[in-house]
Amino acid sequence: MKLITRTFHYMLKTAASLSVCALLALVSGRMFAQDNSALPAAANDLVHQIMARMGTGVSNISVSFQNISVLPAEAQESVQNAVFNGFHNAGARLVKPELAQAQVEITFSEDWQQYLWIANIQQASGSKLVMSRVPRPDHIASSHAPTLTVRKGTVWQQEGPVLDFYQENQTLAILEPEQVAIFNNDNGQWRPRYTLAITHQQPWPRDLRGRLQVSHLQLTVFMPGTRCNGSLSSPTLDCRASDDPWQIDGGSTVAFFSPRRNFFTGLLAGNNAGASVVPFFAAATWQSGDSSQWLFSGVDGRTRLYLHDLSAPAAVFTGWGSNIAAVHSGCGSGWQALFSSPADSTRADSIQAFEISGRDAQAVSSSVELSGPVQALWTAGKDSELVNGIMQVPATGMYEAFTLSISCGR
Repeated sequence: MKLITRTFHYMLKTAASLSVCALLALVSGRMFAQDNSALPAAANDLVHQIMARMGTGVSNISVSFQNISVLPAEAQESVQNAVFNGFHNAGARLVKPELAQAQVEITFSEDWQQYLWIANIQQASGSKLVMSRVPRPDHIASSHAPTLTVRKGTVWQQEGPVLDFYQENQTLAILEPEQVAIFNNDNGQWRPRYTLAITHQQPWPRDLRGRLQVSHLQLTVFMPGTRCNGSLSSPTLDCRASDDPWQIDGGSTVAFFSPRRNFFTGLLAGNNAGASVVPFFAAATWQSGDSSQWLFSGVDGRTRLYLHDLSAPAAVFTGWGSNIAAVHSGCGSGWQALFSSPADSTRADSIQAFEISGRDAQAVSSSVELSGPVQALWTAGKDSELVNGIMQVPATGMYEAFTLSISCGR
């Protein structure tokens, strides 16, 4: 999947405007600890590279900056001060451009993995370019005490696999690999009513996933390479081979699912038709004022945040699991993202709520410990106030369908 961010396009355009013979970039592979305190150290390393490229005998230099990355303003100021101090400690004197022996233009850019700091050195002998790759700090903040509570409710348990479910009033629909089982509520107990068979031409992939959606009693089932449409009012289900995109949330985010794997390809449809992101396992979307926000849990273990549009990620997070979903609670900022822990498929999982503020993620609840690994999380409810989850309990082998909701206060 080809992913080129807008800022990286800008970086290439900037580099192309330089003298071609000057594009012998000195690329630093030095890695730094992933916290903001490492950025000044990275700036000092960049200064050493610049001084080495300028050569001996250069003492009067001018320095200018441009930020086309998500580097926060306070971090940028810290980096710029570190650059000034680095030149001072190296014996250089900062002067106006007209008095300088060398003019240094530093651009703070980025790609989807890291910061790219580019120094264009203009001297009488020509242009030189220095590029330094700097790991982007984690944006997960955890310094504040949790203020919200994640509540779990068990809906259904059974021995056979459960892929997804739908619950409203007196009806429960369970999506299984070969059928949709419909239940009615009888004095607080779910009683079987009927089943709808899922027909498919190709065998299912090993790690099977499925999506069940119900709107006004109209039933839609998304399976790898197969789509089924039917009705709960008159029990019918018509299945056909299809590569139609899956609806991830209430319908605003639509993405193509790989028919032979267990993840989304990254190509989007619907309102975002033509846009693409890296291949991902799950996504969470919500509105913040008049703008949309997206989170995609990539198959590479990184979760990417997009603000306003899908041209480039505004932040990249690590340390979360692959299952995520958005919930509209009315607490805090109104929306939270629920994340599973980065456990493997054999260990018990946990769920924690985060809020996104700017480009940072803040934990706003304690973790809810589960009895098994989470296999799916989907936003549900009339107003997206619930998250439907599926897990298998290793101790019993049973599959459990459950709901998650947010309560204001601890």
